Parts: sequence; structure tokens; C-alpha cells
Amino acid sequence: MLKRFAALLLTAIMLSAVLALPAYASSSDYDPAHPETLNDIDIDALACILIEANTGMVVYEKNADARLYPASTTKILTTYLGILMGDLDETVTTSESCLQVEEGSSKIPLSPGEEINFRDLLYATMIRSGNEGANLIAETVGGSIQGFVDLMNQYVTSLGLVNTHFENPNGLHNDNHYTSARDLATIAREAMQNDVFRDIVATTSYDLPKNNINRARNLTSRLSEFIGNPESSNYYPYGIGIKTGYTSAAGHCFVGAAEKDGVTFISVVLRCSGDASNYRYCWRDTRRLMDYGFSQYVSVTLPQLYDLQPKVLEVAKYDLDDPELGKLELVLNKLDSAGNDSIITLRSRLDYLVSNFNDLVSIEYVHEPVAPIQAGEVMATLTYYPEAGEPIEYELVASRSIARRSLDVPDLDDIIWETENDPNPFPRFTVEILAFFVGVFAVIFLLVKGVKRLLGFRSKKPRHKPIKPISRYYR
Repeated sequence: MLKRFAALLLTAIMLSAVLALPAYASSSDYDPAHPETLNDIDIDALACILIEANTGMVVYEKNADARLYPASTTKILTTYLGILMGDLDETVTTSESCLQVEEGSSKIPLSPGEEINFRDLLYATMIRSGNEGANLIAETVGGSIQGFVDLMNQYVTSLGLVNTHFENPNGLHNDNHYTSARDLATIAREAMQNDVFRDIVATTSYDLPKNNINRARNLTSRLSEFIGNPESSNYYPYGIGIKTGYTSAAGHCFVGAAEKDGVTFISVVLRCSGDASNYRYCWRDTRRLMDYGFSQYVSVTLPQLYDLQPKVLEVAKYDLDDPELGKLELVLNKLDSAGNDSIITLRSRLDYLVSNFNDLVSIEYVHEPVAPIQAGEVMATLTYYPEAGEPIEYELVASRSIARRSLDVPDLDDIIWETENDPNPFPRFTVEILAFFVGVFAVIFLLVKGVKRLLGFRSKKPRHKPIKPISRYYR
């Protein structure tokens, strides 16, 4: 009876272990040739998210708001706040308190009393995921580790993040130290807008100079497996960073970034499978998320969008020998080359943007579409209003010259235009003007005379007094 109970108990334990694993672990039929077909079943991570870095738009998510442990991905915020609030050229000294980390946890390593440049400290901390380095950053910026942790929590509150709370600057396990995939992606997106941070998280090998205690050292990152070594089976050619993390409680975690054809994505995968040294599932999940994003989104500049359906004018008064019968295509010229006019959009929405191009811009025509027109002549100005940033100005210029037809009699539009643009406010006196006024006067005279006749008016004849007869006497 006891043996039977033990067998049943063992069976129950094994069944519980199986049920605890993702139900889809062995049933995914992911096809790398069709990354657009990604499903939750294809992602090993317990939680993940993919966002477009420029807008923050969510492209894919799975359990994105679940509160999970971030492990060393915590150092993303630690390093970012160090950049924002620290002096990169300062020399800092390693304290005894910052060296108090768990045995066996990752270190740079640093020695007591070691003097190190703060910029070097940031690089070393991220590349080696040094827990004592994160502590030293915290003490330098916040005055103490707890003071810096308070700054971390104030910052995430300012971002409106509700599923994140930090208890330390390095990510070592604490039950009250947690985040979510969505919150971590938001933090990473903010950090990736800083050029120094972007350079640090894209670096997989760094030469740490000699200092007062240690000789010069070359530091390498575990991230090189994903972005630094094309020979690696886990290499991703579009990867640009940023940070791994692992504890037994958190599992494998990775916040990644990738860029292709002007489109940048940030991904987060939390609690992936694998033993302590194997990030294979993190790399695989990240590649699948990124490939899905690149299959869905495209980056196109405003001139590229315009060229898909350029403006064409119907020019009046063109020469009858014109091969295109007066049709004039306008070329878009950007006035400020530094202006960012990239539009990140779904591939499926590209046709919509082309068809509704006028909703993105305002156009003001400065030249009448009337021949003659010279190639390169400015016909209109165009202004693009991006979602963020200042408006960007362009010119619409004639792509070719169009001659005016000969022996052309001016029409009403020509006369009006010439009149409006005549610098003389009074019309010049000509025979034509005299004839016009004489004609008008004659018409008025005849009209008045006709009206009088119709109304029965007669002209009054002068009355003559009768001539009195004169008596004549004849002799």
C-alpha cells in the first residue's frame, strides 16, 4: 500500500512538473521562411513584447504586463541614470560597501580603493554585468545605494510605469524587485535615445585602462554571441544591443534592439528556458520577434512616398508640338537635408499613405500652370508635419521645360492676370479704351431714347405766336 502511494505521489510530482512547463514547448511549427506567422506558441519566454522604437507602438506582446524578476536587465536603468546624472570624466574610488555582493554573482571585478574613470565604469558594468560596478554607480550618483534606488523608483513613476519596483541597482534577487516586459521596454526605449547609452550597449569588447591597482584589461560581453560574432550560431545581423540577465528566480532575460532599413525595434523576453550559461532560447525568441517586426513594418521617407505617386499638372497654353500635351510632373526637393522625414508604417498601410498623401502635407502653389515654364522652376512649396519635431520644407519644381504656343490670343484669365500684376494703378489711355467708352455712351443713349418712346413721351415743339396780319394800303 505504501509503495502504491509513493508511486502515485511520484507520478503527481512529475505531472505537475510537466504542466508547469509551457504547454507549447514541443508543438511549435514555426517557419523561419514566414516570420509573419509568429504565434505565442513559437515563443519560449513566459512574457515578451516587441515595440517600434521611434513611436513606442506595440508590435507583438505576450503576458506583457505580468510582474516578473528582471535580473541584470536592471542595469539598463542604472547605467542610463548614471549617464544622465553623473560626470563621465570624473574619477571614482571603489568603496568597501559597493563590493558587498553575493558570492558567485557576476563582477567586473573591482578591487577596494581602485580608482576608475566614471565612463569606463559604465562600460565595464554593462559589458561584464558587474554587480559591484552597479553599486559603485549608485553610490556615486545617489550618495548611497538606497538613495540611488529611490531615484530609480522616482524615474519609473515619472514614466507612468505601474508594474515596476526596484530594490537594488544590480538586479540580484529580491522578492520586491520586479518589472514587466512592457515597463522594461519603455525604460529601454528612453535609454536608447541617448547616444552614449547606445554606444555602451552596442559594445561587446572594451579595453579598461590601467589604474592605481589593476593593470589594463580587455573586457568581453556575453552579448557578443548575439551581435558581435558572425560565426556564432546565435548571431543576428541586425542586432545593436542591449542587455542580458539571469538569476535562478528570474530565469534567462534579454532586452534587445535591432535595426534594419531605417526601422528600429526593441524587444524584451523574460523567463526563458535554459541553464545558467545558455541563452539559446533568449536569442531564438528575440530573432523571431525581430523578424516578425521587420516583416510587418517598413521605413519610407517622405520623398520616397511622394515618388510612388508624384504630382502632375495640366499646363495651359502649351505648344502644340509638346510630346506630353502639357502634362508636367513635379519633382520634390528637400530644403533641409538634416530634417528627419522618415515614416515608420505597416507595409499594409503603405498604399493608404500614398493615396492620402495630401493629408500629411500642405501645398501652396506659387506659379500658375501656364506656359512657358522652365525646367527647375519652382511651382509650389510643400510642408510636411511629422508626428514629432518641427515641420520640414520642400519645393515642388518643374521636371522639364514647356514652351508656349505661338500666335496665341490672350484669354480672360490672361487679361485678369496681366491687369492684377500691372504696376500702374490706372489703365493706360488707348484707342480701344476710347472706342469702349463711346460705344457704352451710344448704347446708353439709345436705350434711354427707346424707353422714352415706349412710355409715350413726345418731344415738345416750340409754340409760335401767330403773325398778325399787317394792313396794307395800296395806292
